[in-house]
Amino acid sequence: MAAGWQVLERREGPDGPVLRLRCDDPGPELWVPGRHVLEVFAVGEEWIVFSDHDIPHEELLELSLVSGGDIVEQASLAFPGWASAGIVPERLAPRVFGFDFPAGRRWRLELGRRPALVRPRLGVDRHGRWRARLWLSSARFAAECP
Repeated sequence: MAAGWQVLERREGPDGPVLRLRCDDPGPELWVPGRHVLEVFAVGEEWIVFSDHDIPHEELLELSLVSGGDIVEQASLAFPGWASAGIVPERLAPRVFGFDFPAGRRWRLELGRRPALVRPRLGVDRHGRWRARLWLSSARFAAECP
């Protein structure tokens, strides 16, 4: 996990598990979806939080963009029947990340500087958004946005 971040509390909320995180002490605290934080990456003054629900056969991988102490954007990847165990997100470039979910399916995540229209992707829930800064694509293809 990125330096300065710590898990303060875990709860089972009405929409699933949530974590209370804090960046630095006495930095901002926020709630993110999930039961475990897999990794946190700093991108300038923002952070990308990778977390999972750790529910066998109902796994969700959560991607949260944190800015100004709040979640400003979120995307969820759902592949029922697969576990997130062993997911190791990695930075490929300053604003580009890679990870496997489920095992053997490689993803590319780019953090855009501005929101742009995104295409629907099988297994990706953007919580009703059509414009996003979290751009996901298969690692074999370019980003889904400019």
